[in-house]
Amino acid sequence: MPRIIGAERNELIINDPLSNSQLGLYYRNPTTSERQGYMNSAVKRIKNKITLHQAEARMVWGMKILVGIRDGDFLRLVDGRPVAMSSDPSSPDYFDGWKDEIAAGCGDLVMALAAVVFDGGAEIATPEDEVTAGE
Repeated sequence: MPRIIGAERNELIINDPLSNSQLGLYYRNPTTSERQGYMNSAVKRIKNKITLHQAEARMVWGMKILVGIRDGDFLRLVDGRPVAMSSDPSSPDYFDGWKDEIAAGCGDLVMALAAVVFDGGAEIATPEDEVTAGE
């Protein structure tokens, strides 16, 4: 499958042990400058001291590319009761603050998304791995 440059919505399915289910996050492809920004914020150097800020970078940049959640995968508490939450404005379960809820309660999922998208680097194929078009 070809890479669609500038894709506005991709889906990542995560096996979530806390809910014992699979959850879907929608994200857009990061730009090259966003990839550079992520890398620059994950590792910092001040004089001779290098510090790692990977968790913070994953959270910040993961939230930047997060564009939605799959309907039916997330509930929020309203007066102590679970209520369905959607990021789709056409859904009856749409909640305008869905992104804030995800940031506040699902940082592990956001960081997993960022890890796949930003840290899941491309690999060089060997001649045995190569597939010709149409196969």
